[in-house]
Amino acid sequence: MIITPQELKLWIDEGKPFIVVDFRPKVQRRESPLSGLNAVIADADTIPMCDGEIVLVCQFGIVTEEIIVNKDLDDTFSLLGGAQAWEAFQNEKQDMSRWSRQTVLSEIGLEGQKRLLNATVALVGMGGLGCPIAQSLITAGIGKLKIIDGDKVELSNLHRQPLFNIEDVGRLKVHVAKAKLRQLNEAAVVELTEEYLNDNNGLNFVGDADIIIDATDNIQTRQLIDQISKESGIPMVYGGLYRYEGQVAVLNVNGSPGYSDLFPEPPS
Repeated sequence: MIITPQELKLWIDEGKPFIVVDFRPKVQRRESPLSGLNAVIADADTIPMCDGEIVLVCQFGIVTEEIIVNKDLDDTFSLLGGAQAWEAFQNEKQDMSRWSRQTVLSEIGLEGQKRLLNATVALVGMGGLGCPIAQSLITAGIGKLKIIDGDKVELSNLHRQPLFNIEDVGRLKVHVAKAKLRQLNEAAVVELTEEYLNDNNGLNFVGDADIIIDATDNIQTRQLIDQISKESGIPMVYGGLYRYEGQVAVLNVNGSPGYSDLFPEPPS
């Protein structure tokens, strides 16, 4: 069973009886002490027994989950995100345990997750590329996602655009997408523009975004995104698919080439 830092804090506030067992090696306990918790030091073979619940703690919440499953322990919880998530919650009153499987990666960590939570992404297109991109960004913890598309859901979209189902056919994609994305992460801000990107709305749409993602399917819009990216100084991520092939590039970063520099002439 799993318990989040926020749920554990509620147990403490309610005076619920439980014991905390810290499975971490000495060096981790010394570098990251469990503030606010009176923990018993143990290993998998010396788990203490008690009349109430037991909360097992490791550094990232992965080892303790395995122990509970392997030993078939009752009334025993693994602290989601481990000591790392608990300390983040104690210090900043923000429960980031839901992203514990990615904060364990050294390339992300808690600081990287904080950057994601404060980031804004402008996504152009909600089709075969845009849907999975939006889904991945929202579940990864992006703070604000701005989406623009004037298209409606069609039956032929359903096999490759996972945010839509049969009841959504005929509805505006951005409306459906916003509702589905909010179910994946209720804390994320999703802003929508229910029209296609054009010269008049482009700069206003991207606004304060940290990055623009091109998930469109036509050269004209891609060239416009490239132009907006250069004018605004906001980097552009370009992706394209053809049958079993794909391309991806990050463009217009600190003076790096843009789409028009790589492809000055549209394909014939």
